[in-house]
Amino acid sequence: MPLNNNLFGVYKSIKVNDTTLIASSASRNKNMDVQAENYIQGTPKSRILNIGGVHETIEIEAPVLIGGGSVVDGRNLVNIKINELLNPTTAVLPLLEAATISVSEQGASVNMTLKSDGDPADLNSNVFQVLSVPVAELDPILYTPTRKARFYDFRVNIGSKKYFVMEASIKVTGETTDAYFLIPNGAVIDQTTYTTVGDVSFKAGTQFPFIGITGIKISGSGKAAVLLSDLNSDGDYFDTDESVNINLATGANDMTLQRPGVSVSEDADFVLQIYDGTNWNDLFPSVDLTRSVVHSSNFAVSSGLLTVNFDFTCWVK
Repeated sequence: MPLNNNLFGVYKSIKVNDTTLIASSASRNKNMDVQAENYIQGTPKSRILNIGGVHETIEIEAPVLIGGGSVVDGRNLVNIKINELLNPTTAVLPLLEAATISVSEQGASVNMTLKSDGDPADLNSNVFQVLSVPVAELDPILYTPTRKARFYDFRVNIGSKKYFVMEASIKVTGETTDAYFLIPNGAVIDQTTYTTVGDVSFKAGTQFPFIGITGIKISGSGKAAVLLSDLNSDGDYFDTDESVNINLATGANDMTLQRPGVSVSEDADFVLQIYDGTNWNDLFPSVDLTRSVVHSSNFAVSSGLLTVNFDFTCWVK
């Protein structure tokens, strides 16, 4: 035990781009590419290193909250970063590389990975901050009391199919490309400040890449109960198609099957919504998912529930 009884920091809060975030865990990882090179050098010892660029990733696990804290939960930051992917002219580092919102009986959580170039310059000093500042939105007097979202706060719909969903997740993937360029002719060579050529700002002589946004992908999966139903109203459950969500008859339609010359989609988008006490709100309001296709339907039989695991992919508008 230290003689002066100093306390070490355990009460902290997190900010990303000056956006406060409630998180259960967070990590920032910086890596620089280094490979040992061996040439015809008369010895097997590694004496030449190929040193490349710097990459930074930020991984965050955060809850989905109900009440005053909902404005600083994981979905809030994810939606900000999705908007940036959809409009690259306003994007700022770090970029969203992947985010998954998972909903189950126990509640909902968000796992996200953010990507930056690892530049330690003052320009990017606010990318990831750890502060000893209380989160004001959690004050139950100034704001409404906050709790963790549970299963009864959500509703789900997947196109024209009606599932009793036991768990579901939706994943957003931001596809990016790293690139290195030679310095444009005539640019000021200054390794301490940024130079602007056209609309592009860079710092000459650094190891940090240019990052381009090349695409965005929306997909997801879930687990649903298979319901028995007297579909043909004959008074029994003996027919091969007496189930909802898993059709055992010829021409099964538990997936979005395609037809020659036609691109078949679900007639409604994938909807994963949360209730705010007054209205149902989309978890991803910044993404217009008006078309989707269910491309996997895996039926599992056990001594417990009959379940179907499904996967879907959305066209992004």
